[in-house]
Amino acid sequence: MPRKYDVAVMHDYFVDRLVHVRGLEKTMAEVAEKAASGGGGIHGVPQEEIRGGNAVNLAHALARLGLRTLLITHCEPAHEHLLKSAFRGLKADLKVKPLPAGLTVAFEESTNVMLSDGRGASDFGPSALDEDDWTGLEGSKVVCSVNWAANRRGTELLQALRRRLGAEKTIYIDPADFRDRLDRFMALARLISKGGLVDWVSMNEFESLSAATAMGIESADRASRCLYLARALGVVFDMHCVDGAYTSEGTRVTASSTRSIRTRRLTGAGDVWDAASIYGRLKEMDEQGRLGFANRAAKLYLEGKDPVPPTLSELKGR
Repeated sequence: MPRKYDVAVMHDYFVDRLVHVRGLEKTMAEVAEKAASGGGGIHGVPQEEIRGGNAVNLAHALARLGLRTLLITHCEPAHEHLLKSAFRGLKADLKVKPLPAGLTVAFEESTNVMLSDGRGASDFGPSALDEDDWTGLEGSKVVCSVNWAANRRGTELLQALRRRLGAEKTIYIDPADFRDRLDRFMALARLISKGGLVDWVSMNEFESLSAATAMGIESADRASRCLYLARALGVVFDMHCVDGAYTSEGTRVTASSTRSIRTRRLTGAGDVWDAASIYGRLKEMDEQGRLGFANRAAKLYLEGKDPVPPTLSELKGR
């Protein structure tokens, strides 16, 4: 009998090198000065290398919450150990396609700036999926396609998911940072607004502002923006911000604020928020409870000593 999953996630896997800087402008000035003087090393810059990619981070966070998770991703042998080691002992099945992992250098301070080479993540279409993958997708309650922005075939993948899985399957998308690909995003938004391509969209505050501006939506506040985007796209729309979150299905808005956070990292926090939000809906939390649960999960991740999503017991302990 085919395995059943709570959530299926695809597609991107990145190896992330986090570079912790004290003042991005100061660091860039030091790099420019060093380059102008013939090159060389800048010493004493704290760094760490972790497995990343929106899909891998999301799947890992879902599995850490105890959900039965299917991850369909891509990797070559050199980076496979880093990928698979994170999922040991969790309720997760990994299906890894022979496409190279993406590479990212993320400069982190009060915000993060990522320099990414998508590699295999940029060419992941429906042809990457085999019949066993489709069986797993069909047996999942929610199917997530994330980091659309990095994938040249992202819209094609979404269209194939809807055709094959049918109108009743819940399809979730967090497109990631599409702000340098607005023309492509607008084409996607038109397809979504026609109805049926996806059911649930999640964005951070800056992505939502860019989407609203591009779509001609004027809103004086976050709640109105969330409402109008949900209505224009015809979806459930989630918006997660530094100090809170919002959700709307197009008729009303629910908001939940969070206390100020002393962050140790930023990369991956949105994926942790998304995972807890999905968990909340699968467990039939009310919208206020779902947003609060997701905010707490992101807070624990941001403040934690290690870049690991929280477990359910850790969340319940707060």
